Amino acid sequence: MDERTAQRDAKGVVTEIYRTIDRGKTDSLFSLVSDPVIVFGPRRGDAMTTRSDALVALGGVFDTKGNRSKVKRAPLRSAGLVVAVSQGGRSAWAFDVVSLEGRQLAVTAVLSNTDDLWAVTAAALAETPTGRQAKAESARDAIVPPGAAAAAKVAPGAAAAVDKLKKGLLDQQLWGDELASREGSIVAGPTAGEVARGKQAIQHLFTARMKSNVREATSGELSAAITADGQLVWISVPVTRTADGEDPLPLRLFAIYEKAGAAWTLSALHEAIAVDEPGSGTAFKKILPPAPAPPKVAPPAAAPSDAKPDAAAATKPAKKKAKKKPKPPTN
Repeated sequence: MDERTAQRDAKGVVTEIYRTIDRGKTDSLFSLVSDPVIVFGPRRGDAMTTRSDALVALGGVFDTKGNRSKVKRAPLRSAGLVVAVSQGGRSAWAFDVVSLEGRQLAVTAVLSNTDDLWAVTAAALAETPTGRQAKAESARDAIVPPGAAAAAKVAPGAAAAVDKLKKGLLDQQLWGDELASREGSIVAGPTAGEVARGKQAIQHLFTARMKSNVREATSGELSAAITADGQLVWISVPVTRTADGEDPLPLRLFAIYEKAGAAWTLSALHEAIAVDEPGSGTAFKKILPPAPAPPKVAPPAAAPSDAKPDAAAATKPAKKKAKKKPKPPTN
């Protein structure tokens, strides 16, 4: 399939989903969502594996029917939808930050094309509170990973991408290098405004991460799947992130890897949080990554000698000591 045509059609499906949600009719999304489908977030227990469950939960998140009769509500707004199509044009991933009725959610989705019809096969949705709100809720131990109750399953074919993700948990420069190597990559953080798009912004973000020793440890089971065309892998896992001078922060990672020859390259990284009851995040904060290894210190150089050797003398052959002749005997 022509990739430009595929991108246009996949973007059209996401836009149609927006329009349907905006009308308050999430039950009309059957043709735009595959079955089965995996949906994570935005609450701790939101982890759906069937289309019917996902649409019911989505209706609860975007329930606007009660406001339609008397109050003219603001329409759903997109902050800038990005759709990237894989090689061959049979799968795609999308990212956006949408606002509706004063709520702001970051959305990452995976789409597949079957019989020339596009449908969402996986998605992660998360609220994006302000940094101040997140800090206040973290102090109450109310921050948890959204979709933390998901049943874990790693599909065949996704193992190589999973291994790469795990290596980046402790050495985040690996993630930064991969993301910066692709022009259309995106990193979305857990709070409002934390979206880095493109090489320069991502390099700046991960330079700051390395300075503060950001590292993460898995705090739950990992899920991963590969698209039918074998070109995209999505991975989702609850983690706890730590950094110098910061409290531990429970997150859910939703990562997308694209096939690049025989290897997998990280193209999108979505980090999300959810606010739950005070104290509910305590168990996640106890699972911490190991402390960073101390920097290697080079052994001290040998102290220079005060006496300077004579270079010329060093090259001259040593003089042989003359033997003393024996004295003649006396009469």
